Amino acid sequence: MVKLYKKVDNKIQCDLCPNLCKPDNLKFGACNIRKNVDSKIINPYEGIISSSSLDPIEKKPLYHFLPGSKIYSIGFFGCTLKCKFCQNYAISQFAPRAPQAITPEEFVNFLIKNNYKSVAFTYSEPLLYYEWVYKTSKLCKEKGVKTVLVTNGYINPEPANELLNFIDAANIDFKSSKDDFYVEMCSGHLTPVKEFIKIAFNKNVHIELTTLVITDLNDNIEECVEISEFISSLSKDIPYHISKYHPAYKLNKRPTSESTIMEWTMEASLRLNYVYAGNVSFSNDTYCKNCGNILINRDYYTADIKNLNEDGTCRQCLTDNNIILH
Repeated sequence: MVKLYKKVDNKIQCDLCPNLCKPDNLKFGACNIRKNVDSKIINPYEGIISSSSLDPIEKKPLYHFLPGSKIYSIGFFGCTLKCKFCQNYAISQFAPRAPQAITPEEFVNFLIKNNYKSVAFTYSEPLLYYEWVYKTSKLCKEKGVKTVLVTNGYINPEPANELLNFIDAANIDFKSSKDDFYVEMCSGHLTPVKEFIKIAFNKNVHIELTTLVITDLNDNIEECVEISEFISSLSKDIPYHISKYHPAYKLNKRPTSESTIMEWTMEASLRLNYVYAGNVSFSNDTYCKNCGNILINRDYYTADIKNLNEDGTCRQCLTDNNIILH
């Protein structure tokens, strides 16, 4: 596993994410999770889980990966970003309170014992728990358990490259096409996220992207054009989720209108084959990009597979619609 810190100008620098924090001894980085202890960056909360649940995989959201299945989901604490609109701020912006930790070996044994076929690292930012997620994902790969990341993608290329060898699918936040938004609203930058998306795509990880559209902040249709053009430059077949914002944490903007979400969905569909609306009442069925045959019928978090062959192709015209069933 790649080393995640080094000495720079007589300081110890954390190399996990682009923040490149240099905390003093016994101090934490900006994430409040990773800590300098005697010139080593460690996670003193490794293996401490904030929450866990057996979820519909559509809740991640993942619509083209194991549709209709349940996935065992676990969350941690902390985040590499400081989004003012965070929907999970109770665990992402505060340090752990629970003292109980579980080892990767114990956790994978738990999955096997309960016959769980897939696991999602989600809820907060799993990349902060890099060492634990890396070891667990590697063990899962050996045992045939599918692994999913739900992430902001804010990580440096070297650790990303190594971890993604053991990840089957990821939903990655694409919060805005503007770096200014990342700086002002998230205390981060856009470029590292785009790089992570490219790395995951090039390593053949199944990826789906999500944008939370926020009233007056990133809801301009120009952003939709720029984001969908970037996704399309990789593949028109990458599923794209456009989600309605509700007030949370430090942001109290009015909820995004459904008409804005509809406008974004229609605009993105000019460049992408699979565009879905989140937190709204619209239909999110999946249709064959070639013949228009309905492939998956969805009702909120339930999915009814209609016309798919075992290899994920359309039963009517045999077109590959970037759907992984097994």
